[in-house]
Amino acid sequence: MTTLNHEIYINAPKSQVWDVIANLGGIVKFHPLVTNSYYVTDDKQGTGAARVCEFGPDRSVNETAIAWNEGESYTLEVQFIKGQKPPVHSLHGSVSVRGHGSGTVAAMTVEYAPKFGPLGKIVDVILLRPQFNKIVPNVLKGLKHHIETGESVDPQVLSQIKLSPATS
Repeated sequence: MTTLNHEIYINAPKSQVWDVIANLGGIVKFHPLVTNSYYVTDDKQGTGAARVCEFGPDRSVNETAIAWNEGESYTLEVQFIKGQKPPVHSLHGSVSVRGHGSGTVAAMTVEYAPKFGPLGKIVDVILLRPQFNKIVPNVLKGLKHHIETGESVDPQVLSQIKLSPATS
């Protein structure tokens, strides 16, 4: 099992950050690679709530909440429903928030089990980890920007966001 953790400081109250991340269908506003997102369950929050995220016309995933701690964190199980699937047995993403001074630290954790035994471990080191270690910080950067400015984030907006080391 591979576990990757990233976090970012957001200049906003914890409740405001939680409201944004708990709106599962609203991920399109801050995830720079998501082109469309929508609920596929009647439940919008809590365990069992699910969304589809589209990454352009050729890739989409279904994400279902398998754990939900209201106001604190949730974990999503990711299932690839369209497009190329990464060589993993399972993929989970967790998001959490904690108050820090007058702001909030938002954290994202990605956990997955590479396929193909020893060969999969090599693929993990040279392909999967670098890819996730690029994507996850960009999602957090988009979340910070969206919450602090109200602007939706796409790849073009993301390329213009500059964070100083003290704020990232």
